[in-house]
Amino acid sequence: MTTSPTLSSRLLLVTCAGVALIAAAGCQRKEAPAVEAAADAKPADSVPAAAPAPMAAADEVPDGVLRAYVWQCADGQTLVMRNLLREKAIAIDFHDGTRRLDQTVSASGARYADNVVVFWTKGGTATLERQGAPIVQCEERRAASLREDARVRGVVYRALGNEPGWVLEIGPATRMSWTTNFGQDRYDFEQAQAATAPDGTTVYTAQNEAVAIKATVKAERCVDDGDVEFDHVVTVESGGQTLRGCGTRLNAG
Repeated sequence: MTTSPTLSSRLLLVTCAGVALIAAAGCQRKEAPAVEAAADAKPADSVPAAAPAPMAAADEVPDGVLRAYVWQCADGQTLVMRNLLREKAIAIDFHDGTRRLDQTVSASGARYADNVVVFWTKGGTATLERQGAPIVQCEERRAASLREDARVRGVVYRALGNEPGWVLEIGPATRMSWTTNFGQDRYDFEQAQAATAPDGTTVYTAQNEAVAIKATVKAERCVDDGDVEFDHVVTVESGGQTLRGCGTRLNAG
């Protein structure tokens, strides 16, 4: 059967419209944005911490939001808080166990509560209200939050250094992420190769369309410029540069 030019044009328009709709739907699919990996480098110490996002949709990690936070409270408690984004809730580890708090309506910040505890966050500060106890003010510890977030995401090693400020994350599985130049440049690698020497030193190599990288990780005491102690020495080689820093093992792998 011969198709008339008019019908062909209509079919072409319908086909193109269908392709456009499919493409648009694909573009609307949101991937979890990268955590601000270099935020704990010294030049970024003044950047305010992001509060957990109010009413985050399932499977979404809003820009600047971490999956876990560490809070230092005025009464001496250190609280680890995990975002349960699917459930619109958080979990907080207290000395007497972990409590799940559902998100509730609030005029500002993000408020979470159960029948005993209320935890209300706003920026880098929070208020802890516990039945039968005085109200306690808490402050986020950003460097600790970034490490805990990486742990929740399955990162095996997290390392950082200066000149320029950089952060390296190894894992989960064969993934690696390197953020350098104080957070301005980020390179992700999906198929990193690992080789472990008899002394336990592990060398990771990877490359993508932009750069090649070699990271050497050795279990050895390492103290950074801020006198913070780590359990691994990490060296990164890329683009003719050799950068040395300190790292922490967060998960098995």
